[in-house]
Amino acid sequence: MSLCGPLAASAAETTVVLEPVESSYATNTTPSTPYGGTTTLMVAPALVSHNIFFAWESFLKFDLGSLPPGAQVKSAKLQATAFDGMAYGGDGNVYAHFVANDAWSPHTLTWRNKPSISGDALGAWWLWYDFPWVTPRPEMIGSTETPQLAAQVQTEADNDRVLSVRLSSPGYKTSYYSSLYPDASKRPKLEIRYEEALSCEETTPAPTLAVNGSLELTLECGVDAWQDPGVTATDACGPVTVERYNSGEDAYGPGPNANAEGIYSVQYIARNQNGEANAVRTVTVNDTLPPVFQLNGGSQVAHTCGSQWVDPGVIAQDACYGDISQSVQVTGYVNGWVPGTYTVTYVATDSGGNAAPVLTRTVEVANCPW
Repeated sequence: MSLCGPLAASAAETTVVLEPVESSYATNTTPSTPYGGTTTLMVAPALVSHNIFFAWESFLKFDLGSLPPGAQVKSAKLQATAFDGMAYGGDGNVYAHFVANDAWSPHTLTWRNKPSISGDALGAWWLWYDFPWVTPRPEMIGSTETPQLAAQVQTEADNDRVLSVRLSSPGYKTSYYSSLYPDASKRPKLEIRYEEALSCEETTPAPTLAVNGSLELTLECGVDAWQDPGVTATDACGPVTVERYNSGEDAYGPGPNANAEGIYSVQYIARNQNGEANAVRTVTVNDTLPPVFQLNGGSQVAHTCGSQWVDPGVIAQDACYGDISQSVQVTGYVNGWVPGTYTVTYVATDSGGNAAPVLTRTVEVANCPW
């Protein structure tokens, strides 16, 4: 999950309670025997001063995979439920140490191959049990909640997402329920309080647009072609998708018609979870060019007197409006039965008001048969 530095924020706190995915103990009384299938865990010291030569250590492994990526651990509490013990003397704390090697298995863990601890204790608790013949043997919960434990949980959550700890005591003996105990409420627990880091997408401000080219474009009608120069959008997390409207390349409009005069708008919108940015490009299609205008036939024409003169006409082709020959204004009259010199004038103007140079044709009527 990506964060955006100072833009990152935190969501409300969440608490998750995990049980060990694996647990076991090892003892030097039977240094080659694994005890992974039992429902109990043992912690006890070897106290030569008390003629106690055998020790027990317990191991817990927690899967931190349920923590969301980027979670910020605020606190962590480790607890185990004891059901028996003996206060031999001296330091009766049960210490929880970090075990870096998570490869141990409850089915193969023994005193001979038990993994080593790393660093100082992550925390400790103290429980007191009287002599074994004093009954009843009350259940007691030992727990520890320290900054060191929270920091180690954070480190493991950010890396291999597995936490292993060893429980041991230099003075007291205690027996605990393991992760296999039928009553789940009495199994060891790791309670983690964390804040889930919000994603960059959830915290970054609205995107910004970078427009390619000008927002005011002018096209010559029938000459220029429309092609959207486009825009790009980014926010603190990276590129942002831009939605286009009436660009000619989207589903929301045909785009500016470069063959028809008018003013067209193309809109761009980029959105993220916290806002949007938009821009409008105005495309003006203008017709500023006159028609291409020419006579059919010559500009000097001889006509034999005694028949009606037929005008060969003109061709007027406009880039924007196409063939406008039929709209050419013609002035002047040729009388094919009366000798003389006549002038015919042609004026071509397109719908945009652009006029081509005036053309004229001179018609000489002569050689009447009478």
